[in-house]
Amino acid sequence: MKRILTTLAQKWPEYLLEILVITTGIFGAFMLNNWNEERKTQYKERELLEETYANIKSDTILLNKEYNDLKKVLEYGLFIEKKFEKDGSYEEKLDTAFALISEGYVIEVNYSTYERFKIVGLEIIKNDSIRLQLIDYYEQSKHLKYIEDYFENSRIFRQQIYPKYFKSYRHSTFAIPNNYERLKNNSEFNIALDYSINDAGFFMHLSLEKKKKAIELLKMIKEEIQ
Repeated sequence: MKRILTTLAQKWPEYLLEILVITTGIFGAFMLNNWNEERKTQYKERELLEETYANIKSDTILLNKEYNDLKKVLEYGLFIEKKFEKDGSYEEKLDTAFALISEGYVIEVNYSTYERFKIVGLEIIKNDSIRLQLIDYYEQSKHLKYIEDYFENSRIFRQQIYPKYFKSYRHSTFAIPNNYERLKNNSEFNIALDYSINDAGFFMHLSLEKKKKAIELLKMIKEEIQ
C-alpha cells in the first residue's frame, strides 16, 4: 500500500497535467464550436439584411407609384365631384377622370426575405431597433393590403359601375358615360365616387408613412451592415 501511495505521489503531477490538457482541449473545442456557430449566425444575419435592403430599396420605387396613383384618384375624384355639385357641362377631361378614379391600388411590398427571417428566427437580428422596425414595416403593409382587398373599390367600378353606366372604357385612359346628365344624379355612381375619394385620401396618408418607414429602415440597415 505504501508503495502504491508513493507511486501516486510521484506520478500525480503527470496525471494532473494530462487532466489539464484534456480539459483544456475539450473547453477549446467547445469554444471553437461556439465561435463557428456565432460566425455562421452573423453571416446569415448579414446576408438576409443585405437582401432586405435591396428589397426595401425596390419597394420605395413602387411606393412612389402607389402614392402618385392614389393622388390622381383623389384629384380626379374631386374634379368630378365639383363638376356635379356645380351642375357643370360635359367636357373631354371627364372621360379621363371617370377612368382613373378606379385605378388607385395599395402595392404589396416584397415579403420574401422577411419570410426567410421568420423561418430562421427574427431574433437573429441583433439590433433590436431594426428588428422591431422591420416587423412593423412588413406587418403594416400586409394589413393595409388586407383592408384594400376587403373594400376593393376598383372591383365595384369594373363589375358594377362601368358595365351599367358607361358605353366605353379603356384601362387608365378613358371611360365614356352613356348619359352624363343622368350620371350626375345617379346615387350608385355618386356613392362609389365618394368611396374612391375617401379611400384615396386615407391610403395616401398611410402610403407616405410607409415610405418614411422604408427610408428609415434603409438608413438603419446600411449603418448596421457597414
